[in-house]
Formats: sequence, structure tokens, C-alpha cells
Amino acid sequence: MKKYYIVILIVCIMLILTACGNSNSKVVDEYDTSKLGGDFVKSGNEAYDIGANRNGMPIFKDTDKAFNQALIDYADGFTAIQKEFDLKRISKKNWEVYESYGWQLSADNNEDIRNQGKEITSFFDIYENSFK
Repeated sequence: MKKYYIVILIVCIMLILTACGNSNSKVVDEYDTSKLGGDFVKSGNEAYDIGANRNGMPIFKDTDKAFNQALIDYADGFTAIQKEFDLKRISKKNWEVYESYGWQLSADNNEDIRNQGKEITSFFDIYENSFK
């Protein structure tokens, strides 16, 4: 009898965990990227490949690859945002503030750095769709 309850408990836990999974992070269709801004979208780099989630929102096919590539491509922009707004180093736990501040870099930064800040904001506009 005890085994019966344990099996039912395990099955219930598995069902709950499955139901709580983030289905928005799964690509279910192609997405027309011609409507999206951001140089990374048009770069041809497979790390930035985009599909549509179940709500039709654009998401990166591999969020980890995309995040890591953005860290490389926009390293100077991330550094400028971190310094100007006194933030902790960018991570998967604090990226939201970088999204907010990216487009707000001051004129004290050169144009290339300000453009990287805008790209960072555009990147995270898509990145966040996997977690909503």
C-alpha cells in the first residue's frame, strides 16, 4: 500500500513539474525576421537564429548560444553600461537592467559604443520572450 502512495506522489510531482515548464522557450515555428531591428538579426550568425514561440513571439532558437555570442559581440557596450550605471557584471541573473539601460548610454560614449548599447537593448527585447 505504501508503494502505491509513493508511486502516485512521484507521478503527481512529475506532472506538476512538466506543467510548470516554460513552453515559451520552445520554438514551434519560423519567424519573419524582416520586421525586427538589430544588426545581430541580419548578421547571419547561427547563434542569433530566431524562431517563434507558441504565442508567435520571436525567440532565439538557442538562448544560451545567443547570450554568449552577444557577450562577445557587444563586450564594449556591456562594459560601458556597467560603468555608467554602476552595475554588477552582466549575467543571466541581471540582464534585465542592461536591457533597460542599453539605449540610455550618454553622449560621453562614442557613437560605436552608443550603438552597441542600442543593440544590447534590441537583443534583450527578443531574449526576454523566452522567459515570459
